[in-house]
Amino acid sequence: MKKMILLAAAIMMASGASAQMSLVKDLSKKASSSNPMELIEVLEKIEPAFTNPESAKDVLTWYTAGKAAFGVYDKMYEMKLLQQPVDDNMMSQALAAAYEYYQTALPLDSIVEVDKNGAPKLNKDGSKKVKTKYSKEMISAMTGHMGDIANAGNIFLQASDWENAAHAFGNYADIASSAFAIANGVAAPDSTLSQVRFFQGYSQYQIQKYAEAYESFTKARKLGYTDNNIVDFQTSSLANMVQAMLDKNEYDKANNFIDNALKGDPMNGTLHDIKGFTVELQNGVDAALPYYRKAAEVDPDYANAHFDVGRCLYLQAQKIIDDNPNATNKDLVPKIKPIYDEAIPFLEKAAKLNPEDKKAQNVLDDILYKFEVMGVK
Repeated sequence: MKKMILLAAAIMMASGASAQMSLVKDLSKKASSSNPMELIEVLEKIEPAFTNPESAKDVLTWYTAGKAAFGVYDKMYEMKLLQQPVDDNMMSQALAAAYEYYQTALPLDSIVEVDKNGAPKLNKDGSKKVKTKYSKEMISAMTGHMGDIANAGNIFLQASDWENAAHAFGNYADIASSAFAIANGVAAPDSTLSQVRFFQGYSQYQIQKYAEAYESFTKARKLGYTDNNIVDFQTSSLANMVQAMLDKNEYDKANNFIDNALKGDPMNGTLHDIKGFTVELQNGVDAALPYYRKAAEVDPDYANAHFDVGRCLYLQAQKIIDDNPNATNKDLVPKIKPIYDEAIPFLEKAAKLNPEDKKAQNVLDDILYKFEVMGVK
């Protein structure tokens, strides 16, 4: 009885999958319609196919959805040219959806070639011959709408719709730098791509997708982008990623990530400072101090690096005091004064660079108080 129930369930699942593909095939016939209502109907009815195990893996599902979405956008754009009222945000969403659907469809668009007997054709190495069916049309549509998707990204950006802005800018950059775009002479120059990648990263940063933002900022910088404090945004993204790793005690992962970042950006003082912070949590002040020193060296105007050097030196001196509770001032001064003397210039510079932050001044005041108590002039 149990076997019969399981068999019945399997048949129902197979039937459901087949029904979804049958629906997709029917909807694919309507995806070329010039009637916007029919296209919207396609988009509404095809949604269940996105999560069905069979139809979600079939290129026809995503191709059909993308074709319908591009059709909706093109019809709305045509209406706008005729000065008819159009919802710009809805139009941009249709275009963004079209790109997402086609981007999903592209890697699925592989059809095994067969001979007249239905057997798969083979390459010389024995692998099956594969061809694409929809890729040329899809890429043509995406490259043909590159300017439109960039404009959609700007609309989303201005509306603070960060998720859609990130997707739109990412789609533009991916297509505008693709081999197809290059072959057809429509690839965007690096100056444009770098700016788009920055705004992609900026949008991702706003919704705290720090790993994606870091990747986008990295791409932008590699393309030559230097505006809008991109280094600060990139470094902040990395800092947030590292903090998430440290919160999980993933020290090795955090260190490896920072080390890789430093290979590409060795003169970034903030990265050296983040490295010092990570090492300090794991191995203490003494191990971290060289990284803080490096941060202050490569970025003399980075207040936090100077404070961290001064703070670590102060803590080294404090440890000497704590480890020698019975020592007299006469015994302690020769040991701790040289350390304090080294710390003071770093703390003074940190206080000068960032006067609103009183932590460096507070440490300085404590050192001067200790000097006074110990009779140091």
